[in-house]
Amino acid sequence: MAGSTMDRDALLAALLAEHPDAFVSAVTVQGLFAPLPEELRRSGLRPIEGPTSALGLVAGDDQPAVVDAWHRAIADGVGSCLFHPRAAPGATARMHLIDTTHRFGLYTCCITGLEGQPEALGVDAVRPRLVTVRKDQTAVITDADPGIVRLLGWTAEELVGRRAIDLVHPDDHQRAISSWMDLLTVPSGEARRVRLRHLHRDGRAIWFEITNHSFLGAPDHPHVLGEMLDITDEMAAEEALRASEQLLRRLTEALPMSIVQIDADRRIVYQNARVARTIGTVEGDLLDGQRLAGGVLPSDLPTVTAALDGVLRDGADVDLEYGFRHPDTGLRRVDAKVRALAAPDGQVTGAIICLTDVTDAVRMREELHRQATYDALTGCRSRAATLTALDSWLSAPALTAVDSSLSAVDSALSVLDSALSTHRGVAVVFVDLNEFKEVNDRYGHAAGDRLLAHVGSLLRAAVRDGDVVGRFGGDEFVVVCRDVAGLPQARRIGETLATAVAADGAALHLDALRILPRASIGVSWGRPGTIDADTLIAHADAAMYAAKKTRAGRVALQVAA
Repeated sequence: MAGSTMDRDALLAALLAEHPDAFVSAVTVQGLFAPLPEELRRSGLRPIEGPTSALGLVAGDDQPAVVDAWHRAIADGVGSCLFHPRAAPGATARMHLIDTTHRFGLYTCCITGLEGQPEALGVDAVRPRLVTVRKDQTAVITDADPGIVRLLGWTAEELVGRRAIDLVHPDDHQRAISSWMDLLTVPSGEARRVRLRHLHRDGRAIWFEITNHSFLGAPDHPHVLGEMLDITDEMAAEEALRASEQLLRRLTEALPMSIVQIDADRRIVYQNARVARTIGTVEGDLLDGQRLAGGVLPSDLPTVTAALDGVLRDGADVDLEYGFRHPDTGLRRVDAKVRALAAPDGQVTGAIICLTDVTDAVRMREELHRQATYDALTGCRSRAATLTALDSWLSAPALTAVDSSLSAVDSALSVLDSALSTHRGVAVVFVDLNEFKEVNDRYGHAAGDRLLAHVGSLLRAAVRDGDVVGRFGGDEFVVVCRDVAGLPQARRIGETLATAVAADGAALHLDALRILPRASIGVSWGRPGTIDADTLIAHADAAMYAAKKTRAGRVALQVAA
């Protein structure tokens, strides 16, 4: 135990004398490393620089022992422990913690047992970041900090008498000379700062930020004091950042899309070449509604503007598609992926927008949709699209009952009327062409195809807007009509279609040939929620076959019971 200040001072003096190659650091009452007091700096011990606390030097398993030693130093004035350095787990060292707050306002940490192996604490832990040199008016070194050897490999004695320019990387000579000449023009006491690479003894380049203080006007000892701050790690990080930015820029230029970065005020921070060709913007422009309005279709502009507003306000990512009118290529479709950029505290700082021309893909998508929805020969709906429409209309809720008391009041009758119009049924009209095989056999399949297309156009012209005319297969058509009040109304739709097919003007003219369509028609009707599509189709199909058996004229019609 070393409770008295005298005992602790004696212990520190003994450590300094017994271990001249020990490492030393000052420690705050919070346990963090602090700059060495001048007395410790002059002790000749190697300062520990780099980590924020002693725990940064110690292998993980030994950290509890260091914490115990620290608590003993606080309680008793002195604490020590053995530990394995993190940088050299095979080595063993001892950490001494001494309460010297009465002397320095700080605790002192000494590490012994690593004589001859300074690398055991790690290069960053023992290499100083700041050293000083003195130069005369001709930039010849007259004195240097002893710690410079751990930065450049040259001892202070080896550097005295050498020109400072001899240590500078050849590529930086011009900058070094310009900075020195500028320094010679300033009043004594002022300083100039410059970043230069210096050559280590082994040939590698070390970056320094040098602050040269001019004392050339001092009458007794004119000199320049240079503070050399090792910024190698910072410059390496900057170089890595520059390389990363260059890589990202090269990637964005190679990608088959337009990429633009905006800040929180919508100002363009970066854009690749495709953006300039597509939107016509340059870095620094505002990507606002006016800028977008030059190309985005007016109908889509509110959606695009709202998407940008939302991303910059809420930070939520958005994907959208909009129309864009290009001055050279005309109307295009653009897929936009807008991704928010945020600071560590979550505040939105801008956005990245990736724009892809999807015009060809949209056209293909629309073509596939058209092929899936419409019959290529007749232009009518496909079988699948017809059944989908019928399923959809039959899935609406049915009107199951109406309160009889409604008939007593006029206003209630209008409500009943409205309800009936909303929940009316669905009519299905099945049309089958008679003697179609004979047309193919006698006049050829081209004539048969022309007849199918002709009948399809007749049916489409005879129905209401919103009704569906579909080619069900071969020579069969199915017409689906919603909002049909009942079976009598469904029958009238069937009669209208029969009239359209049977009219004299309905004949197909092929050169000198005149072909009159012949058909059998079956009609069925059902209320939504009470019958399914297959059953309603089957009823109309059965009625059509019943009509076919009658052979009454060119067109026969039968209604399902």
